[in-house]
Amino acid sequence: MIKSVIWSSMIDYPDNICTTLFTGVCNFDCEFCYNRGLLKEKELDFEKEILPKLLERKDFIDHVIISGGECTFHKDFEKYINILHENGFVIGIHTNGYAPEILEKVMDKIDYIGMDIKNDFNNYDEITQIKVDVDKIKKSANLILNSGINYEFRTTVYPKYVNTENVLEIAKYLKEIGAKKYVLQKYFDHDKSVIPYSNEKMTEMCEDCNEIIPTILRGV
Repeated sequence: MIKSVIWSSMIDYPDNICTTLFTGVCNFDCEFCYNRGLLKEKELDFEKEILPKLLERKDFIDHVIISGGECTFHKDFEKYINILHENGFVIGIHTNGYAPEILEKVMDKIDYIGMDIKNDFNNYDEITQIKVDVDKIKKSANLILNSGINYEFRTTVYPKYVNTENVLEIAKYLKEIGAKKYVLQKYFDHDKSVIPYSNEKMTEMCEDCNEIIPTILRGV
């Protein structure tokens, strides 16, 4: 399940020092995915290679974050959540929200969820490259808001498919369901095929969303 580890991160759970575990499986096929290369990496043995080191560092980290790929679609996801919980770790996850039935099972064991909202619901399939049942995304969002745990809804602003109109629609949706904050993440181009929005344009988008829901800008 685990393909890579960042032992000390300040960005995967804002304002906390965490260890981030990256899985190498995903049900979406977003062309801008930063972690696509993980699919080729060798799988690490969680109980032999990762857990002992986590236990050694327990006094120095605030959280263990399980990220992706998409962690909820791995067969051992619940098993590893249970192991971490039983060992007293504070757990967070990053998810695309497409497995609300799995989220519901582990919600009482996790402290934080960062959930991607890929695009407005009329344009989701362009980003994911698969046919998406947006009701699953909506169900996950509502589960998160009703759980009482810390959360973040965020959108990577990929210029090929995401514009100001799209993020404003997402901001309106999040406000309607009772979310208190929204995050826009600047897309960074790795192969120079899609030019990122300028910092000025990203700031303008953030200001527009802020008129609807408190919005922060990341990566600028």
